[in-house]
Amino acid sequence: MDPATSAVEQGPRVQTRCQGGSRGRARCGCALNLVLLLAVSVTFAGAAYRARRRPRDVAFVATAYYLLALLLCCLAKLGHLARASEGEAQLRRVRLAAWAVSVALGATFASRVADAMPLLALKLAVWGVAAVFLGVGFYLFFYCHDAGRCRAELGPGQDAARPPAKASHELAPEEMV
Repeated sequence: MDPATSAVEQGPRVQTRCQGGSRGRARCGCALNLVLLLAVSVTFAGAAYRARRRPRDVAFVATAYYLLALLLCCLAKLGHLARASEGEAQLRRVRLAAWAVSVALGATFASRVADAMPLLALKLAVWGVAAVFLGVGFYLFFYCHDAGRCRAELGPGQDAARPPAKASHELAPEEMV
């Protein structure tokens, strides 16, 4: 077998690795996650290096990096449990952990931004916006977790309040008016 024939035979397999099958998509997803993790790690390392003479800034960068990594782990676990249809109690615990970590991360960033604000009204506004977003996150994590499943069953462009539209060939003659 000559090299040209070998390259032609291997070409489509290499090109469709990310497109074909769940195994190929899993590899691409894993590679993308590793690239993103590396980019975030390099960014945080650069921020920690720039803040090396200010212990408060280094503590903020380290805390934010740790909480972000923990949040991503919680969300990955949540996605795994949702696909595996594990017990509802374990799913609820992981949701609670993800929400708690997101509250800690939001409070960390809100405190940092509020410290930079010159007026008390602006500081209170920052904390108010953070509280609203964390409240919406709580609602979405615990009370609206079936919304995605409901939308998938309805189909695109349909609303849960109104019934799905019928095709014209499914309508009775008196309904066509």
